[in-house]
Amino acid sequence: MIDLHLHLDGSLSLEDFKYLAERNHVELGKEFPKNVYVPNDCKSLEEYLTRFDLPCSLLQDEFSIAYVTASLVNRLYNAGYIYAEIRFAPQLHTMKGMSQEDAVRAAVSGLKFALKDKKGFDANLILCCMRQSSTEVNMEAIKLADAFRLDKVVAVDLAGPEAFHTGDFYTPLFDEAKLRGLNIIIHAGEACGSEEVIRCVDLLHAQRIGHGVHLELTPKNIRKMQEKRIAFEFCPTSNLQTTSLPDYKSVPLREFDKYGIMVTINSDNMTVSDTDVLKEFRHLFKEFKLQKHEVRHFLTNSINASFASSETKTMLLAELAKKIDAYYEDIIRE
Repeated sequence: MIDLHLHLDGSLSLEDFKYLAERNHVELGKEFPKNVYVPNDCKSLEEYLTRFDLPCSLLQDEFSIAYVTASLVNRLYNAGYIYAEIRFAPQLHTMKGMSQEDAVRAAVSGLKFALKDKKGFDANLILCCMRQSSTEVNMEAIKLADAFRLDKVVAVDLAGPEAFHTGDFYTPLFDEAKLRGLNIIIHAGEACGSEEVIRCVDLLHAQRIGHGVHLELTPKNIRKMQEKRIAFEFCPTSNLQTTSLPDYKSVPLREFDKYGIMVTINSDNMTVSDTDVLKEFRHLFKEFKLQKHEVRHFLTNSINASFASSETKTMLLAELAKKIDAYYEDIIRE
């Protein structure tokens, strides 16, 4: 499997929580582990985002960030994944004096350590700016993405409450990112509508859109997405949990695909949403009766849309060819 939209702080294992809570003297709360998952009656993206408070409280030193990054890579590899792009916002890990640069360096260290013995698998990092943060703080993340671009950091992202500011507010930030030659992803079209997706493509130079399920498929919008080859990172379960979509049948999977708009299938947050890419494909198989060639198509989209090197993409295509039969059997088994 492949996951291009995977948040580090939303994907700690329960064992990670317990170990780091004891090490860092943080109370997990009487409701643990229930309090690490999004509740069934979650009413909005803003409520969903409160589930990140506990994991972020555990990730305020270099050891903890390196540890959970390595842990996540090991779990992905052991689950049969062949590639992942793991994203996090370094600014969220500075509450106890650690710098953003320290946080990035720790994540890179954990990633490299875990990748040493992983044949047929690779992973990279994405640094998130946050919609609720100052331009100065976000600009530091962009500069760090540039500084670490040859050291497993492959892109910058804009995450957080989508309604906080519309995309045009962040134009100077992502003009700078484009000037530096950075790859750009923007969370858009999840809590807000189609106009925000277009804004982020036109003004923020987005190459991929996180979520984007509310894009209106007008002839003009379709042509724009086709011409710019914008890839969409669909995360179905989290979209249901944030009430962005009412059910799995509302995922515009085939609508986007029939117009040649690149769709990828992702988890968003493995722990907060209690999911993974295999589960996401199972949900979509039940709703859309996906055939094996369609599963391979969407996973190939993920490879092509990734920010991996051309050499890594060649390796991933070969690995996918070897594993697609097993992947499909796992999807239809349940």
